[in-house]
Amino acid sequence: MTPGARESPPMGLILPFFLVAPLGLIAAGVMLALADRDSLTSVTTPKLLAATHAAALGWLTLSIMGALFQLGPVIFGGRLLSTRLIRLQLVLHIAGVSVMVVSFGAWRTETLALGGLATSASFALFLLNAAFAVRWFARGSLTRNYISTALVFVVATASLGLTYAMALHHGWFPLTAGRVAAHAHLGLAGFLALTLMGVSYQLVPMFQLSPHGEPRFGRVVLPWMAVATVIFAAVMSASPGPPVRLFAAGLLACGAVMWIVDTSGTIQHRAKRTFDIQGRATILSLMFLVLAVILGFVAASGRPVNLAVYHQRLQLGYAILAIGGWAGATLVGNSFKIVPFLVWNGRFRPLAGRQPVPTLAQLLNVRLANLTLWCLTAAVCVGAASAVAGSLAGLHLAGLMFVAAGALHFATQALVAARRPAVPSPSPAPPERILT
Repeated sequence: MTPGARESPPMGLILPFFLVAPLGLIAAGVMLALADRDSLTSVTTPKLLAATHAAALGWLTLSIMGALFQLGPVIFGGRLLSTRLIRLQLVLHIAGVSVMVVSFGAWRTETLALGGLATSASFALFLLNAAFAVRWFARGSLTRNYISTALVFVVATASLGLTYAMALHHGWFPLTAGRVAAHAHLGLAGFLALTLMGVSYQLVPMFQLSPHGEPRFGRVVLPWMAVATVIFAAVMSASPGPPVRLFAAGLLACGAVMWIVDTSGTIQHRAKRTFDIQGRATILSLMFLVLAVILGFVAASGRPVNLAVYHQRLQLGYAILAIGGWAGATLVGNSFKIVPFLVWNGRFRPLAGRQPVPTLAQLLNVRLANLTLWCLTAAVCVGAASAVAGSLAGLHLAGLMFVAAGALHFATQALVAARRPAVPSPSPAPPERILT
């Protein structure tokens, strides 16, 4: 069955994406906990590459895929081309990313290429369904424009990543730090950032009950970030000097700052008096993004801050803040809104009106959700601080904390899927008094 327009996809189709995604964070934490001292002098060591791909392709990308398949038909009136292709895509993605992470960790380039092929096939199937789900480049929606542009960067990122995987195995050309940075930012700034920014323009006002006016920089940030990402990737591929790197980094930073101003204004004018889990996650994500922008800009200079803090450590801290902090906190907060709705809509909506059904709030264990968010926050803080300070023990501790955060994220969502809260039956009406 393929859902039609304005129809929510089946719960059993979308829920596996959210349940499997935290396993990527667990894998990233394990790799970070196994990192050696070389990880403090280079961000391209096997364990760090494995951790980065586990977090970005496993945890974050699977969450985004599930969210787009759910929100596209519901919000944008799109449809899914084929549910069978979605199930096949999930299997290919899990297999491909798993092989890539293990291959990076053990530095087995022959199997890395195979994992890259499977992951690229997964992205191809994802694009087929996502294009129909969000009604690719249809007019009238700011959020849809962001997502449609982000999907173009999926093609660029996956193509370059597969090329690099093959180059590692066959020795076609050297993979310099600049080329790796170009590939990373096509995915981080092009796909992940544009998707999160666009979705936030839709979900933050919705969940925080803020006015739905046109955001101040909403239509400027999209072309700015897209062009800045292309310029950054092209510039970094040539391994330029500090002035050029700072210029390219400054372009990305300006786009991020404009989006921060818009999102902060939306939160400031919210109607809710207190923050829920999504609101707290949004605030934390903005703080992490500010720190990531500062750290990334300083790291782009290529110079040590002092005799002890080198720019490689700043790059690692920047990656932890951007991937684990900003993107991670954003997706964790939104998942605790999307998953309960998904479960309620699939399991309890058909019963509404015929018998008592639980509310969305009753499906989520709020204490466990808050614990997940604070554990992730602590892991990001410890990891970024340890990277900058050059503490390998601290980096290992952060890895274990990411494992705990991933386990909590999985447990919280699994409980939502399994939970069947008791709903009190309505009290019987009092008997009518018999008048004599």
